[in-house]
Amino acid sequence: MLAGVAEQLGSAYQHAGIARDRIADAVAVLDGLGEQHSEPLVPPELLQAAEELERGLGLITGGANAVADIDARL
Repeated sequence: MLAGVAEQLGSAYQHAGIARDRIADAVAVLDGLGEQHSEPLVPPELLQAAEELERGLGLITGGANAVADIDARL
């Protein structure tokens, strides 16, 4: 069971990492386009999503560490 949980956490981390990369790409594109406009084009919600995603990655890492610790004790 622990191996399955560890695998799912690894998969979740990979998917979240892909999402982080795509958000970073979107922010970069919008920042570049925003140089031609008087107002920034990056919505605050996108930046907030990036922050929440980073927080989620930290939580996934913490969960994976906890599972690894439990597995080591068994």
